[in-house]
Amino acid sequence: MTFQPDLTLDEARSIIDRALAKARELKQAGAFVIVDAGGNLVSASRIGEGPPSAVWISRAKAYVSAVQRAPSTRAATSWGERAAIFSSMQRLMREEIFPGPGAMPIRKDGRVVGALSTGGGVGPWTEVPGIDASQLMVDGKPANVEDLVIAHALQIGYENQHPQVERSVGPRWEERSDGLPHSLASARALADRAIAAARAKGNRISVAVVDEGGQLMQMDRMDGAQPMGPDLAEAKAVTALNWQRPTLDLGKTFPMDRANEIREIIHFKVLMGGGGVPVTQDGMVVGAVGVHGGGGDLSDEFARAAVGA
Repeated sequence: MTFQPDLTLDEARSIIDRALAKARELKQAGAFVIVDAGGNLVSASRIGEGPPSAVWISRAKAYVSAVQRAPSTRAATSWGERAAIFSSMQRLMREEIFPGPGAMPIRKDGRVVGALSTGGGVGPWTEVPGIDASQLMVDGKPANVEDLVIAHALQIGYENQHPQVERSVGPRWEERSDGLPHSLASARALADRAIAAARAKGNRISVAVVDEGGQLMQMDRMDGAQPMGPDLAEAKAVTALNWQRPTLDLGKTFPMDRANEIREIIHFKVLMGGGGVPVTQDGMVVGAVGVHGGGGDLSDEFARAAVGA
């Protein structure tokens, strides 16, 4: 029997695509994160106009929903009323957690196989400038943007996770698309090329794409790839961006004692070795791709395939 995870990357991407479509329809910008039943990241996408913190918050909420097997609002309500319990959960859980609504379990055949979350830029708005009120209605009753997007993405009935919100006017965003990694469409294209190159050689990788500021735009873990892969891929991408050089070259030439010294100073995680490649345009570094999986040389090959190097 051929192994297939309970929640595949293709399934995760399809759910996120529906979330993105609804968010764009309602002129919203934020991040959507999907984790598997163990809370491990499968896929994440951020509309560039959304705050960078949206990915971190979404991932923390998705983790809570997946491992608690419940909407994150349930934990948020319980922990909000009992600070000591929340403090204990922070210490016990192996991932960062966030006590807020906005994440829902993903179910298949009655079982929880993961969770979807949104956060930052997509909120419980009941009004959005320029959006007709009828678009924010369910069964003739007012609804909020965040829960509408989640329901549409998961193809489930609308469930209000913000009953305390009676009226909230949210921001309106216009998404840009200019061929650079700070555009989600461009970041997705880079990730897809890395995945295609790995698939052609029978490898399973994780890939991360960051923009010129090191902000995460797209992250994916192929079926069967190591659960830790997305975090390592992001570290390679950010390293390549900041040094403006491929991480394979850095790993071969940069003195280890110097690297350790720098790690004590800078505010991001450094990972050298194959897999991190800058994205350049007109001689400028405009982003980076990080790949983990397949070994140093192969990771580098897949990252270079993404950027056309």
